[in-house]
Parts: sequence; C-alpha cells; structure tokens
Amino acid sequence: MPKRCNGYRTIKVTLMAFIVVTMARANAQDRVLDFSYSRPLGNPQMLQPLSHERPTVPQIRFGNFQPFNEIDNFILARIKEEKVKPAKLCDDWDFARRASLDLVGIIPTATDLERYFKWNEKERRSKWVDFLLRQPQYADHWTIFWGDLLRERDRVRGAPNGALKRFIHRSLLENRPYDQWVQELITAQGPADENDATAYILRDRGDPDVLTVSVTQSLLGIQLKCAQCHDHPTDWWTQNQFQGMSGFWRGSRPRPYRTEEVRVGDRVIPMPIFRLEDRERRADGIFITGAVSELGRGRKALADLITRRDDPFFARVAVNRLWNKLMGAGFVMPVDNFSALNPPSHPELLDWLALEFVDHNYDLRHILRLIATSRTYQQMSARRVPKLVRKASDTGDDSARAPGALFEFMPLRRMNAEQIQDSILAATGRYRSQNWLRASILKPYPPPPRDFLTVFGVSDRETLLPRPTTGSVQQSLTLMNGDFVSAAIRIHPDHPLVYWDRQSSLTSAQLVDALFAQFLTRLPTIKERQWALSYVGLGQNEWAWEDLQWALINTREFQYIR
Repeated sequence: MPKRCNGYRTIKVTLMAFIVVTMARANAQDRVLDFSYSRPLGNPQMLQPLSHERPTVPQIRFGNFQPFNEIDNFILARIKEEKVKPAKLCDDWDFARRASLDLVGIIPTATDLERYFKWNEKERRSKWVDFLLRQPQYADHWTIFWGDLLRERDRVRGAPNGALKRFIHRSLLENRPYDQWVQELITAQGPADENDATAYILRDRGDPDVLTVSVTQSLLGIQLKCAQCHDHPTDWWTQNQFQGMSGFWRGSRPRPYRTEEVRVGDRVIPMPIFRLEDRERRADGIFITGAVSELGRGRKALADLITRRDDPFFARVAVNRLWNKLMGAGFVMPVDNFSALNPPSHPELLDWLALEFVDHNYDLRHILRLIATSRTYQQMSARRVPKLVRKASDTGDDSARAPGALFEFMPLRRMNAEQIQDSILAATGRYRSQNWLRASILKPYPPPPRDFLTVFGVSDRETLLPRPTTGSVQQSLTLMNGDFVSAAIRIHPDHPLVYWDRQSSLTSAQLVDALFAQFLTRLPTIKERQWALSYVGLGQNEWAWEDLQWALINTREFQYIR
C-alpha cells in the first residue's frame, strides 16, 4: 500500500510540474520584449550610399607642416580647425620598425636595416614601404588579420584542414581585388576539396542566422546580432531586417560528398568531405538597405549587393579597418558599429579613402601604401593621445564633430600575440623553422590553451571581440621563464650571430650593436654598450649572448610599436 501511495504522489508532482512549465512557456510566447525606452527616437536613418564624386581635398598648410599626400590634407585641416599642433616626424629607425610590424608583422632584421639606410634619405621611407609590401610575410601577417574577421579555423567538418587559410593567403599573395574574393567566399559551391572558399560556409554548417551575424559584422560593420530575436535595443535595426538578411542563405545546404582516410597518429580514421549545393528557389533574402539584385534572392544576389560600388558599408568598412589597424583608432569606433547614430570623426577622409579603394579595383596594398607613406602615419608616437570631444555646433548638427582621434600623434601600441612571437623568431633566425618553434602562419587556429599565442591573447575565432591590448602577469612570466623564449635564443647554425661572425668577423662591440639593431631597431646608448660588453666579455661564451638576447626581449621597448 505505501508503494502505491508513493507512486500516485510521484505522478501528481510530475503532472503539476508539467502544467507549470507549460504555462510558463505560454506566457513567454505571449510576452513581447519592450525596448521602447532604449531605442532611438524619430524616423529610422540609414547611412548615405557611397557617392561617385570624391570629397574636395582641402588645400592646407599648417606652419611648416606640409602634407605628403591627400590623407594629410584632410587630417591637417581638422587639426588646424581644433587649434592643435601636430607632432614632428619620427626618426628613420622608428619608421622602419613601425612600418615593418604593421605591414609584415615582424621587426626588421639588421640585414634589412643595412639595406634601408643605404637608400637615398628622401626616397628611403617610400622604398621601404614598397619593399615590405612585396615580401611573402605580407600575406602571412594579413592572413591572420582577415582570419580573425572571417573566424577561420584550421579544422572544419566537411573541409580539408586549413582550407580557408589557404584561400585567404593565396588571395593576399596574388593581391586579388578584395571585392572579388569576398564574392567567392559568399557564393562558394561544389566539393570542399576542390574549392577552399567553401570552408567559410561549412565552418558554421551553413546556418543562415550564424552566417548573417558573421557577414554583417565583418564585411558591413553592423552589429545585427541583437536584432536576431527582437528589434535592436539601441539602434534602428529590426528583427525583420535580420530575417531578411538571413533569407539569402536559406537555399544553401552542405551535403556529404565522399569520405577520405586520414592518418591521426597511429590510427587511420575516415573524414567526410562535403559539397555545397544551392537551391535558389528556397532563398528569400531582403537586403538591409532595401536594394534589389537582378541575380535573385540567394547568395549570388547577396554577394552582388554587398560589393556594389555605392553600398553604404562595404568599402567604408574595409578602409576603416585598415586605418584602425595601422593608426590605432578608426574613423568609426568601434569598427563594427557603422550606423547613422555613430558618425565618423573624419567623414570626408573616410569617403575619399573608400572611393580611392574602389577606383583602384579594391587593391588592399594600395590603401596600405597610401596610409604608410602619409605624414600622419610618420609622426612621433605618444604614450597618451587625447581624444576628440564632441562639441555642439551652432546649427545643432554635431555630426561633423563626432568624437574620436585627431591623429596629431601616433599612439604607442602594444604588439599583438603574433607580432611578438614572430618577431622573436625573426630576430633569432628561426622564422622559417618547421619544428614547434614555427611562425604563426604555420600554426593551426585556434592554438592550444598553453600555446604562446594563446597566452598573449590570440583570437578564439568564435567571436569578433577586439583583442586585449594590455599585458598580464602570465605574459611576463612566459617571456622570462617560458620554454618558447628559452629555446628561441639558443645559438644555432643559422643564428644571426653565427652568420655575422662567419661573414665579417665582427668584434664583440660590433656584435652588441648588431643585436640591439636586430631586437630593438636602434643602436645602444654608451651605457648600454658598456653594460653589454662587460657581460659578454670577449664573446666566447654562448650562454652570455643568449642571456643578452633574453634581456632585450624582456624590455618593454621590444614589445611595443613606437
């Protein structure tokens, strides 16, 4: 009898719980989230399409500071308007280091600097930029940049390992037009082992909502994720607009194509290869600006609409990301929050650069060269750069005085994870090593939890959150005591010290000077040279040279882009 009572009691409790959960779900479905208190007032506003006419370049001269190219005209005009004095030019050593880290992701070697200083002083910096943009390390460095934005992962189910990385790297190495390879990513079809671009879609298993968030944020600079379940709480984007953008992907389906055997350790396991199929009749996309494509409402139409010349976002977002990467701040900040509610600090320059980008066939290297050869980029750096504060104008329209940077100084920036690691490898002659001391481009992403790159804040390739710009205790300990630095500084047959001694039979003092140039991109002071020579002595002990490299790596100066 007691067992029977317990059974009835259990059934009764279960039934009551079911009723409570059912009612809660019903109430949740009936409840509509109300963001009327935080959404912007008035009629929705959109960014204006990119004009075919360029903004007029200001004819400006500010004291003795003359522009190097059109970028400086816009920047100096704004600086003069704000009555701020721009910084002086940095010296040749700082420029060599800054441009090398920004364009190819590693510090210049002493051999590179020897070539650099042999060039005519007036042409030196422009020749240096051209030299860097021709190096294979340019593609290595920027593959990681675009890999972060496209959330590239080495292992994607249904695609060969590293497929998307190969696609990005090849596109950069061949300097293919940016709009062209973006179109290929969005419209990729066929077997994954025949088309590396398919890995971009397979990475999210063809999920329309995830791909919508990814594409709008990385390529259009729009934070549309908050409009997935309801209207955006702080912008004009609506849930209907999100669903319209998601509709472009609904005709795409990844299907198993074949299976190939892959060896993992001592085992051979089957790995599926997928193919992407497109069924246009299922797609029902509506573009966020309301523009319509003759190519239908599927992925081809989406690629066409995104990369159109007059699209309000595509070209502007691309040049804003490049400017932010080299200058430490974009015209629009955050860089993925393009909106009429978040105007640029320099709207005319942003549009001028976007049109320059379009008119030069979406050439990424052309924009990078233009920025790096500007006077604005070549200014001295400052530890703290003041921000431009929004000011109210007499007409009540303060869009022309949006907050942001004035770019009267270059900010002192900390190297990212790959720049620190790869610079250590370049300085110690190990950049092309194939063992565990290998360059970032040769590593699978995301790296393991204890990897050097992970410790220094590499992207997890899941979200598009900005990387940390401050150091940590763990990073300091890794540089001081970690296996990576300890192994990298060991003298080996291809080490620069061995090469210099073999080629030129340099004295200890000359080797010290060369090491300072190799690691810090400058010559030592008199006191630094005396200290180093007193430690290495006659230079016969390898451990002394290894300790000197360790000391240079652990300076704050080594870890910053000045």
